[in-house]
Amino acid sequence: MGGMLAFYVCVGILVPVLPVFIENGMSSGEAMVGVTAVAFSVAAVFSRPFITLVGVHQGRRILMIGGGLVGAVGAFGLVMVSAPWQVLPLRALMGIGEAALFVGASTIAVDLAPPNRRAEAASYLSLSVFGGLAIGPIIGEAVLGDVPSGARGLDIGNFDATFVLAGLMALLAAVISFGVTNWVGTKPEPQPFRWLERDAIFPGLILASGIAAWTAFSTFLPTYAKDLGISGSAPFFFLYSVICVILRFIGARWPEQWGLRRTVLGALWMLFSGMVVVSSWASAPGIWLSTVLLALGMTFMYPSLLAMSVNGVSEAKRVAVVSSFTMFFEIGATAGGLVLGGVAEVLGKRASFAGGAVFVLLGLAMLSSVRRPIRPAEPVSVTGR
Repeated sequence: MGGMLAFYVCVGILVPVLPVFIENGMSSGEAMVGVTAVAFSVAAVFSRPFITLVGVHQGRRILMIGGGLVGAVGAFGLVMVSAPWQVLPLRALMGIGEAALFVGASTIAVDLAPPNRRAEAASYLSLSVFGGLAIGPIIGEAVLGDVPSGARGLDIGNFDATFVLAGLMALLAAVISFGVTNWVGTKPEPQPFRWLERDAIFPGLILASGIAAWTAFSTFLPTYAKDLGISGSAPFFFLYSVICVILRFIGARWPEQWGLRRTVLGALWMLFSGMVVVSSWASAPGIWLSTVLLALGMTFMYPSLLAMSVNGVSEAKRVAVVSSFTMFFEIGATAGGLVLGGVAEVLGKRASFAGGAVFVLLGLAMLSSVRRPIRPAEPVSVTGR
């Protein structure tokens, strides 16, 4: 959790800064903002086979340490950027680092958890993610300083200082990760490698639909808020993260008590409502309400879907299933960045939010129409956890 917290402070610092850096600092447009998000996500997807092999054969610790170091290189490198295209390979490095660290930490969490409490374990682990995303944007905007909507040029804000600070937080994540266990129990016998595990596909596709919507919101909110005359977006991201942290702490056991499928269904409806509100109500109250609705949806979607993917899976296959499932974060972000970034460029940011609602509807349709049985968690033995 400590390593995850440090890394996601790094990620959070860049959430409100990078769109301003690209649009204002480098005089580029919404499409480049979307492509930047895609570079992060595509790199994370295509690095998954290597990440899986490392996790299976070398253990979880090396994934977290390596992820922090690679992410630090990407963040520090932003200081050297002088053209928009140069952001892309650096964001790709950060995507690889985030994927490795997240897979390592998530696998440790489900390894440590009793079989009937894996959604709860995922909820607790994610407190670090939302904690980082709560304070990171506030730090990022504070260090960056006020950048007027119409200002242009690399000297209009403290961009370099924010990039250096982000790199230091990723480096701290690598240092903390030296304290992580490599295996829980004995090293499992490696299984035949698959790039995509079948057990992860159904919950992963539903996850991707929600992430595509969230990508549109988080990517375009900073400049959308400025267009509405709102000075910054950090308070919205802070509220989002605070709600997620509180609910995932006090409600960590709720998904397994309510039923995993029912919980995911309710979460998707919250996401859909949030995207409809932000696309139709162009005002500060509209953004505040949509932030609350999106937080309610994102709080319970991921832990429930992760538990659905690993229930009944052998310990030897677990890192591969977790790797495949978490890959759908990036698949959803890629789809959201490419499709909705283009929509924003042509029709405006509000249209991209409406497009996010359409993605959520696809997830609802999959969950409602595919009656795939949800495997129960295997029983806990008397001598086991």
